[in-house]
Amino acid sequence: MISAGIAGPPHPPVSRSELLAVALLLVGILLARFHSYLLFHTLVELFGIGVVLTAFSLAWNTRRHLEDGFLRVAGLALGPITVVATLHTLAYKGMGVFPDQGGNLPTQFWVGLRVLQAMALFAATFPAIAPLPAGRIVIASSAGAALVIAAIFGGVFPDCFVDGQGLTPFKVGMEYAVMAVLAAAAVRVWHDSSPREPKIKRLVIAALAVGSLESAAFTLYVDVYGAMNMVGHVLGLAHGLLVYTAVAWVGLAAPQEALYVQQGVLKDRYRKEADAANRDITRFTEVLAHHLQEPVRLQHVFSQRLLRSMPDQMSEDARQALTLIMEGAKHQRELLRDVQLYLSVAQVPRPAKPCRADKALDIAMKRLDPEIALAGLVVHRDPLPEVVIDRALLVDLFAVLITNAIDYRHPGTAPALTIAAASHHGMAEISLTDDGIGIAPEHHARVFQVFERLNPTPGDGRTGIGLALAKKIVESAGGDIWIETPPDGGTRVRFTLARG
Repeated sequence: MISAGIAGPPHPPVSRSELLAVALLLVGILLARFHSYLLFHTLVELFGIGVVLTAFSLAWNTRRHLEDGFLRVAGLALGPITVVATLHTLAYKGMGVFPDQGGNLPTQFWVGLRVLQAMALFAATFPAIAPLPAGRIVIASSAGAALVIAAIFGGVFPDCFVDGQGLTPFKVGMEYAVMAVLAAAAVRVWHDSSPREPKIKRLVIAALAVGSLESAAFTLYVDVYGAMNMVGHVLGLAHGLLVYTAVAWVGLAAPQEALYVQQGVLKDRYRKEADAANRDITRFTEVLAHHLQEPVRLQHVFSQRLLRSMPDQMSEDARQALTLIMEGAKHQRELLRDVQLYLSVAQVPRPAKPCRADKALDIAMKRLDPEIALAGLVVHRDPLPEVVIDRALLVDLFAVLITNAIDYRHPGTAPALTIAAASHHGMAEISLTDDGIGIAPEHHARVFQVFERLNPTPGDGRTGIGLALAKKIVESAGGDIWIETPPDGGTRVRFTLARG
């Protein structure tokens, strides 16, 4: 049965243009009545046979996922019965396929057809039949059709129509029996507690009700070309269309809708699991980087103490080894600090509030006072605007970019840094231009990757995270960052932020 947790399809399985095409076809069939009743009857029967065979094809090809037991059994069982419907069409008075047979032979085929249809629809209401293999259902239906055909051609099937007199009591009684069976099937479907899309339930009950009215109409005609016969065939056409629509809706549209819903649920679940896993990994790495800094700090401190406390007793090789240990510990500590900062920006969203970029730059330069003084950095700065970003992150951003200007200066030369600002399309654009060694244009994108160092030198203290951190900070605030090479050399870093 259809899962109660999945909503049915929001739209019918056919488009409005397709419905219009079917409606025009039905109107054409009805208009054929004014030209020839035989033509009308033939078209109605062929259309009904086509509808049932299409429903059978849908039920067969979706038999593994057509979860509504009634529609699965009904769609499969009604298919083979179309052989009897075809013989009824060919035997109809005036077709000439079975000469000298009158109206009895097609009526016998009709009664046999109606009995088989009623039995198939009633059997479909029993849950025990639904799980049967599709092949068994088709074989059982085919056997019933073969038995009816054999009985009619063998002369043991009771007469159903007498020319000039009309329907026999047997035929009328069988139509009433079919009405009772279809009514009982409708009651069973109505009281069925299995989870089923309400639209489907209404379609099935409507199909069974129309089938009962069809039988009622076929108890009243006395002429196979009469008006009540025509009404009965029109009701039969509606009955077939309702069964087809129900099978198509559940067999094709609902599984497809369920598949999309299931995909959405799985996608959302996997996204949440991936996000949770990423958060766990990021948090683990951040905590690990934090806790590793202390032993590395101790390693650096005690290496310095050893160098100061044993200046004469230590050999040159031991002094060199201890110096390498001390510098390695310092570099590792700086690396862990930058990793922790990078992960904190990636994991914890900071509130973006307007802040004064001038003030953030002042804090960053004060933090870097020793490095600025040692390198002799000369800073030329324009007034900077108010921008929307967490101020602590903006301070880190300026600190990274100023540090890069110091680290990548020409050896033996005091570096210069120009900081300017402009406005473009409502965004503040801030640029930092140094006169250092520069970055080749082909490496402009590469330097924003984590641990990328274009000029690695042992002991230089660079971690390869600075520009990656700068990119993460700017993008977390909804801005963009890029590198340019000025005409007179050096490096210009530009980044944009929303104006405050």
